[in-house]
This record gives sequence, structure tokens and C-alpha cells, in this order.
Amino acid sequence: MLMDLFLVRDLGWVMDNVRGKRFWVNFALSAFVLWVLLFNLRDYWRRHRKTAVVLLAACAAAYFAQSAYFGIYRKFVTVFDFRFFVGDPLMTVELWLEHGEKVRPAITALLASGLLWWVMCQPASPRRWLRWSKGGLGAAIFLLVTLNWYGAPHFQIAPVAYAGNLISAVEFNYNREDYPPKPPLEYREQAAKNAPSMVMVIGESLNVDHMQIYGYPRQTTPNLVRMEHNNQVVALKNAVSIGPRTLCSVPYMMTGLQGVDPHGIIYSTPTIFNYAKSAGYNTALITAQDFQWRNIDKIFVDQDMDHFEQGIHFSPDVSVSVGANDKVVLEKGIKPWLERQQDAPFMLVVQMSGSHTPFSRQVPEDMKQFLPEENPNSINAYDNTVWYTDHVLNELFKAVRAKAPDAWIFYSSDHGEHVTGEGGGFHGDFMDEVTHNSLLVFPPASALETIKGQEHAPVSQADIFATMLELMQVEPVTPIDGLSLLQPIPEDRMRVVTAFMKTLHNDPRAALIFPDRSLYEVDFERRNVKLADAETVIPYDRLDAKYRAIFDRRLERPEGIE
Repeated sequence: MLMDLFLVRDLGWVMDNVRGKRFWVNFALSAFVLWVLLFNLRDYWRRHRKTAVVLLAACAAAYFAQSAYFGIYRKFVTVFDFRFFVGDPLMTVELWLEHGEKVRPAITALLASGLLWWVMCQPASPRRWLRWSKGGLGAAIFLLVTLNWYGAPHFQIAPVAYAGNLISAVEFNYNREDYPPKPPLEYREQAAKNAPSMVMVIGESLNVDHMQIYGYPRQTTPNLVRMEHNNQVVALKNAVSIGPRTLCSVPYMMTGLQGVDPHGIIYSTPTIFNYAKSAGYNTALITAQDFQWRNIDKIFVDQDMDHFEQGIHFSPDVSVSVGANDKVVLEKGIKPWLERQQDAPFMLVVQMSGSHTPFSRQVPEDMKQFLPEENPNSINAYDNTVWYTDHVLNELFKAVRAKAPDAWIFYSSDHGEHVTGEGGGFHGDFMDEVTHNSLLVFPPASALETIKGQEHAPVSQADIFATMLELMQVEPVTPIDGLSLLQPIPEDRMRVVTAFMKTLHNDPRAALIFPDRSLYEVDFERRNVKLADAETVIPYDRLDAKYRAIFDRRLERPEGIE
């Protein structure tokens, strides 16, 4: 354990993370798993010499890789890195030879394998039942720390983390084998001439009714208001969410889909990273949240993503509710990545911790503007999160434009939020506070008037994806639902907000949103529709055929999906 903390890692890292609950849970459980392994490996050198040699080699390789990687990136080898290595082993070795430490990883590997050899030379416990019982318990805990979303290899004992990520790299928790493969893309050697760099920022639980730029009387977005006055940002007024929950909207924002998806079309659809890489872009996803939640990372983190960092890389205490500090993610993750960009244009997706409940925990105490915060989910606590999002967006805008003056930046929250001021915030329904969403576009000056023309158009979060494809000069190879903001948006456009998606339990409900944001609520389980007056209910079969067609195309199981 001491070797893991102070030789594989270092004292500075330990001091930064030692107070995190998630660190202690992962480190303690993985240490127990390693202890069980050592307990059961005693006397292997005498009884199972060949197996012992293989284990020694595996131990040395794991400690060498973890130590060498940490020396460069201050984190452990990830699932993404295993996939990168398989894609180009020679490049991995070249990068290590050019940038990596040589002596410390070698010493660490020798010390670890030496300790393992010493253990394997010790006499085994005569009580076989004890070995079996501890082995079974150790295996169960290993599965817990590697397959559970709370398991963070970044905080685990080095060989346990290495083994867990290696297993995760070859298995598909979301059963992708049940879906047709993504169609192949044509990869360019370099990006199209004048292809702009782009950033998609995904916010969290931000209610437009609490944004000054959308008319809120409090000064919650002073930077955005200033930028709007200076023609640097356009706030689209009639945008809606893709879904009322994070696990609906976030994955679908990055695949350009909108509407019901009970059969998982998303798993056979190229992502924004696939398209961007095929178009010659450098790609990255940097999120303040835990992107392992329900295995969302496995949809997006593949060979076409050049760089990936998530909340646990910035904070040892990230949970489903509270991500890493957005300003810390900006300073330690986003800005350093931007500084490394050279020739190719870049496509970066940023996910914020934003305004998730509990609101009071999203903003550092010295940055809070509206006091007192009567309780963790009070109006003041919420408005502080809005102000902090505005602050971080302003700093991000300056950093991106300093690197790429003509870059496009898009911002939209994953969904809205009910802000009660009485200790609760919820977002599982289709009320306007949840479905009406912020959509901010920071275009270059040459495209300002085009985007201003969409200010009151009926748009959707899915339109960010379609706009980015047009800017990349790429045609989608599978159908998408978004419309490019660079083209006219039909005035009578209908949009869908739903949780009837494979990524979130297939909650069989959806809202059909009219251009004026009135809606029909559809219940597919009961096969009925609640009309815009919120009282009249009709059978689904009596719904206008043109509206049913929006849903029916996805309700039938597509060919090739089992």
C-alpha cells in the first residue's frame, strides 16, 4: 500500500486526494482484493512454478505501466488507453520513449515482483477452506470495485486497477453485440480548408427562467449579457431539451438523435467524435461528472477520441450528484488541453457539474454572490450556480478564442430544473421549466447574422450536432434528427422530449412539443395522449397521423436488432 501511494504515485497526489471519500472506499476495497490474492498465492513458487512466473511477469508489467503512465499524466492507465494501445502499439511505445520516465517504473516493477516472489515462497495456509472463502470474497469485491459505477481505478491499488480496466476494455456492458455495427466512415488525411474548431458545452440542470440573459431580473449571467451586447453570443429563445434526464439528453446530444429510441438506435449511430475524427479533427471529451454512470463512457470512448478526462481525475469525491469543481476542470483539464493543440482543428465536448442538486455544493464559498443560502437547494443557492456557470463560460470563451479566434462554441444544459426554494429540485416531467432549455451559440463574426435569424425558431439540442457536421463539411451516414442552425428552420417544426430511451430504463412517455412550446404528452404504455389543455385525454390511435408518424418510425424494432 505504501509503495502504491508513494512510489507508483507521489506525496503531492496523496495530499491532494487523501480527504476524498471515493478515494478511501476504492483504495481500501482494492487493497483487500490484493491482500486476498497474496494470501492465496503463498507456496506457488514451489507448487505451480510456471503459473508463478506468469504472475510475476504480469505484476511487473502492471506496476511498470501504471508507474510510467502516472509519471506523465498523474493518473493510471484507463480503458481508453488500452484501446489506444491496441490500435497503435508502436506509437504508444514511441510516446513513452520520448516523454516517459525510465528508472522509477523499472525500480517499481522490480520491487513489486520481488515482493510477490517473496510471498509466493511462503508456506501456504493448511486450512484450505480459509483460502477458498477468502478467495471467493476477494473475487466478489473485485467485481464490485471494477464493474460498479462507483469503482474508480484512478484511486485503486495499481495492479487491481490495471486488471479491472483491462477487463473493461474487452467487454461491452451495454451489449453492443445485440445491435448492428456503426456504418464505416471515410477518414480524411486532414481537415477541410478553413474548417473551424468547435466546442460543445453541456450544462447541468440550468433553468432559463433563472438566467439574466433570458430575462431573469437578477444579475445571474452578467458576462453573457455583456457578450450579447458585444455581439459575441446569441441566446436562442425557443430551444427544447432532448430529454428530461441527463442519461437521455447527454448521449443523444452527442449522436444527433431526438425522439423515442426504445430499441437502442443510438448504439449503431456514429458519435460526434467519430465524425470529427473522420473529418481530420483532434477530439476530446472533458467532463466534470462521472462518465461511467450506467456505462455511458462505453458509447463514446473509442479509437476516435484522442483525449478523455472525467470528474474523478479532478476530484476524489465525485458522485452522481456532485461533480468536480467546474473552474478546476477548466484550469486543470480544458486549458492545458487547448494549449497542446497545434495544426489540426479541434472538436472538444465539455460537460459541466453546473446546477445539479444539492445546489449549494456546486459553488466554492468564496465565489457565492447571493446570500444567505437558507438551505442547500434554496433560490439563492441555485442562483449562485447560475452565476458560477456564467463565470466559467466566460473564462472558457476567452481560452478558446485565444487559441482559435474563429472557433464556434455551443452551450446547452442537459435539461431544465424545478427550483422550489423549499429543499427540492426535480426534473422528471415535461413541464416548461424542464423542457424549455438554454441554447447559446458563440459564432465567429461572419456567421452572427445567420444565427441571430434563428433566435425565435423552434430548435432543439440535437441541432448542435447537425450544425457541427455542416461546419466540418461532413454528411451523416445514418439518419439524424437535428437540423443545422446554418439553414432555415421550418416554422411549424415539431420536437420531441422523452425518456423513452435505452440509456434510461425506457420510461414509456414522451412530449410532442409544438412551435409555441405547448405540448401533447404521450403515454405509450397506456396508449393514450394528454392534449395541450392538460385535461383532455384521447387514445393514441386517434392522434393525428402526421404526429403518430414521428413516433411510429422508432417504435418498431429495426432490422438487425435482437
